[in-house]
Amino acid sequence: MLSAFVMIGNGNAFRAFVAESVAVLQNVKAIDYYQRPLPDPLDDKFAEMVAVFQSTTGELRTTFAEAFTDKQRALFGIYGHRAATLAVREENRDKLLSGLVGAAIANYTIPDKRNLAVSLAVYHYCARKLGMNTVDLFDKAAAVASAEFAPIAAQYGRRSDVTLKMYGWREIKTPDGVKYKFDW
Repeated sequence: MLSAFVMIGNGNAFRAFVAESVAVLQNVKAIDYYQRPLPDPLDDKFAEMVAVFQSTTGELRTTFAEAFTDKQRALFGIYGHRAATLAVREENRDKLLSGLVGAAIANYTIPDKRNLAVSLAVYHYCARKLGMNTVDLFDKAAAVASAEFAPIAAQYGRRSDVTLKMYGWREIKTPDGVKYKFDW
């Protein structure tokens, strides 16, 4: 894939990147991606897509997010939680931000009845576990998020009462490292 710098300066390259990204996700089913081992080569593809998304302008981010179907955008949410898990395992703060931006892409348009607090709890917890400032993390994600998601993320990062348990999550120790499981 092309570098973000080349794509921003070349509209055709960016359109090609978007088309390639959509094609990568064309036949990916949520359940299959969720069940893949950590890490997986598809995680790297998502990380690259998220990195380009973060480095572009608001107009190009909108073009990118709107190119995907709702089901394809939802895959970015799965990527986000996978990235959060890997971030803790690898002690990689950048990976946690990438995961949270993935969640922002997944929630470019927030579906009715979605309780974002449930999914955001994992990022909040992982940030604290990595010694990160949650306000800074969530503000960075909000800066590239949709107008609908941005204020929710920014406000959530300022909360001091978030625990995994209160939102139905638990941290499990596995031979490969930690894993976050929804238990409600």
